[in-house]
Amino acid sequence: MEFSVLGPTRVRSPGGDVALGPPKQRLLMAVMLAHPHDVLSVDRIVDALWGAAPPPSAPANVRLYTRGLRLALGEERVVREGGGGYRLVADCAEIDACRFVALVRDGEAALAAGDAAGARRLLGEALESWGGRPFADLPAEAALGEERTRLEEWRLVALEHRVEADLRLGRDSAVVAELTALVGGNAFRERFWCQLMLALYRCGRRTEALEAYHRARAVLVHELGLEPSPGLRWMQRAILAEDPRLHSAVAGMPALPEVPSAQTRGPRPRRVPAQLPASPLGFVGRAGELARLDRVLAASGDDAQVVAIVGPPGVGKTALAVRWAHGVRGRFRDGQLFIDLRGFGSGCELDPGAVLERFLRFLGVPAAEIPSGTEDRAAVFRSLMAERRMLIVLDNAASAGQVRALLPGYAPTLTLVTSRRRLDGLAATHGVPRLTLGPLPEDDAVTVIRERLPGAAQEVSVTRLAGLCDRLPLALRIAACRLETSASGSALQELISELADERTRLDRLSVDEEEISVRAVLHASLRTLPAPVRRFFGLLGLHPGPEVSPAVAAVLASVHPSGPVCANSAPQWLDRLVEGHLLVAAPGGRYAMHDLVRIYAGERAAAELTGEEREQAMTAVLTWYQDAANAADRVLRPKERPNFGSATRPLDFADDAAAVAWFDDEAANLGAAVRQAAVSYPAHAWRIAAAMFGWLHRGHHRDQWVELYSVAAQAAALAGEPQGEAIITGRIAVAYSLLGDAGQAATACRRAYEIRLGLGDTLGAATALLNLAAVHNDAHQPEDAIRWLGEAEALVGCLPEPRHFTALLHSNLGEAHHQAGRLEQAMAHYRTSLAISEEHCGDRDNAQILVSLSVLHRDMGEHGEAAACGERALSLATRTGDTLLRAAAHESLGLVHAARGDTARAAAHLQEALAEYEQLGDPKAATVRERLERLAG
Repeated sequence: MEFSVLGPTRVRSPGGDVALGPPKQRLLMAVMLAHPHDVLSVDRIVDALWGAAPPPSAPANVRLYTRGLRLALGEERVVREGGGGYRLVADCAEIDACRFVALVRDGEAALAAGDAAGARRLLGEALESWGGRPFADLPAEAALGEERTRLEEWRLVALEHRVEADLRLGRDSAVVAELTALVGGNAFRERFWCQLMLALYRCGRRTEALEAYHRARAVLVHELGLEPSPGLRWMQRAILAEDPRLHSAVAGMPALPEVPSAQTRGPRPRRVPAQLPASPLGFVGRAGELARLDRVLAASGDDAQVVAIVGPPGVGKTALAVRWAHGVRGRFRDGQLFIDLRGFGSGCELDPGAVLERFLRFLGVPAAEIPSGTEDRAAVFRSLMAERRMLIVLDNAASAGQVRALLPGYAPTLTLVTSRRRLDGLAATHGVPRLTLGPLPEDDAVTVIRERLPGAAQEVSVTRLAGLCDRLPLALRIAACRLETSASGSALQELISELADERTRLDRLSVDEEEISVRAVLHASLRTLPAPVRRFFGLLGLHPGPEVSPAVAAVLASVHPSGPVCANSAPQWLDRLVEGHLLVAAPGGRYAMHDLVRIYAGERAAAELTGEEREQAMTAVLTWYQDAANAADRVLRPKERPNFGSATRPLDFADDAAAVAWFDDEAANLGAAVRQAAVSYPAHAWRIAAAMFGWLHRGHHRDQWVELYSVAAQAAALAGEPQGEAIITGRIAVAYSLLGDAGQAATACRRAYEIRLGLGDTLGAATALLNLAAVHNDAHQPEDAIRWLGEAEALVGCLPEPRHFTALLHSNLGEAHHQAGRLEQAMAHYRTSLAISEEHCGDRDNAQILVSLSVLHRDMGEHGEAAACGERALSLATRTGDTLLRAAAHESLGLVHAARGDTARAAAHLQEALAEYEQLGDPKAATVRERLERLAG
């Protein structure tokens, strides 16, 4: 069996490459190969695989991973020792790193024995076997850091000895170019400088040899504060004096005096760090973000530049940073530093001082020379970075404070910082630009899943799955992993069904290995926030709709013994959640949660709030929506009967436009509140729906109207409130009638009539009959309409005259007589209706009557009066925001102008009518389109 660690970690058997399993199991294999003859205790393995903050399941997972390696390699290869540790059974000849070191040692011995040719052959063979960065496929874990450093040191030693062998063999000119590159990448390696000076001198380039000395000294003094070693100074003096020993016989040149070896001047750290983790496989999309990073790099020149990549957990910040960094690493000759700052992990975040200590070691500062204080370490770090061109990735930052000390000063360096926080502090104090990541676009999200599926699947199904994952890269990859073993349509549909159930969605978006899950990353973000903010987050999870306003957030925050104080804190808490990307700022000063975050917030509410607190929160929110909607509806329908009495008035509305605008903003929340409250809080459900009537009617939201009122009617019955059931049932009839479903509309009217009579509500019963008559008018059954209107008028005969009812009664009678061809009678009823309405009703009612009058005047050949009524109707409809009435007014005006021969004005009005009918999906659009075509023809 052949084990490779010089480059990607690989194991080959006679049958081909051996699959090493999941990432942690692969890392365990690498750790065993780094210590091939050691017995590794479970504690040592846990520390190597998880660091300072292992999960509780770590020991059990170690047993799982060792079992997996035994299955992959054979039982005899991974042995469990008596003390509970594990050992890899492998000969040195089977491990490429062991063979490499053995060849270097043999070459070193040959050189010491004077066999320069033999040394060159052995060392050349060793260097040819070097496959690249050790363990290149694994992250820059501390568990492998020392072994990587050790092997990189052996490679440099091999290069030093091979170059010395070349010099002894007289290959001076052949090594000058190579040595020039070596000192460029290993500026603190003095033996390379000595060898370069000697090679240049022997090639007759004495001046360049002395210039090389001055360059070496400048690097050592300016960056490390050290003078050159005695060996390097001897080389300078020997060249100045043209020492004959520099021209010794090529086959037996003595070792240069006082030139320190790899061991005599302390540890030799990695001079050109290359610490980037492996580039993420299956990376999809983010073309715009990658291009923006390219532009930042292009504009940076020789100036230090910092970019923050921020966004919610699981959105792919680290993947983007690493992917881009791999693409541009060749632009940074002095290497790359990478560190996970653990700002949101299960352990403690890294202290900036500890990070600086690691950076300084990586950059070659001996441990004894690293200052103890963070500020002093930061100063040394900035000094070392001053002339370096490096790429630094600070991943998973907890705050701006954790990052500030790690930023280079003046240097041609680019630093990428990733965080789940907005890092406002960096933006404010350092002007750091932020690249905020959101969910993937739909096409890219679908691609993430498709690239992991071996077979085809229906596009609509994969799109649905991507939507259930919030198009979040982490969730998408977890879902794709669940489908990798089976791409059958049934497996895909089963997963979609499971994710569609919000009770199990987060459970399914997790994998056992390493406890990777959407829930885990959300928890890691939430746990960094103060306890009051965490509690508030759970309360927001109870909100029924997709967006929450600051006013409603304050209502939720007040569910606390210190209610008013907490309500006042709501703005700050909202900002903390936005800063942590657990909330999203939405238009209009509102806030939203992505679905997965909302589900998780609901889980926190269930886990951390008492049943009484949840009850209190839901009642408070539903009451607020109920009373706010009722206040807005009273503005839209001031002359009509109130929906119900409200104990509070949370909001005031200046006019119709303000009320409509509020309903437009809150429509999704109100609809969600009706649906969510229908069973547990049915009285609130029907009242919220009832309060939406004016907005539903004006906006002609017919399908939504029917759906909400069907739920609300059942809620009112469940609440045992027949008054509410009558209101909802009577109003749903209007929606059915507008949709052309006369049968359902008539049934609803009769049900409302029966309930009203049973309650002794005479006016309500008469209104139900009036609505029934309107249904017959819409169905072009005028005589039936007139009959029911007579019944309604008889019912209210004993009541003080209800002005609004009377106006509607005459308007409907005018429409019925118009349909029946009795135009004079129709005109009389319309004029009576308008007179009452202008005194006692609102602009919308007036506009409706005026549209009817405009049509009637046109049919009577009175085009001037028809145009005047149409213009007045259009003005009032525009003021009230009623799109359907605007369309009807435009249509009537278009037909009037067509009858008068004014084709241009007619076409203009009909075009407006067509656009508004089409916007509403009204079937009248087809008729208007035909009239426009005839007009044009």
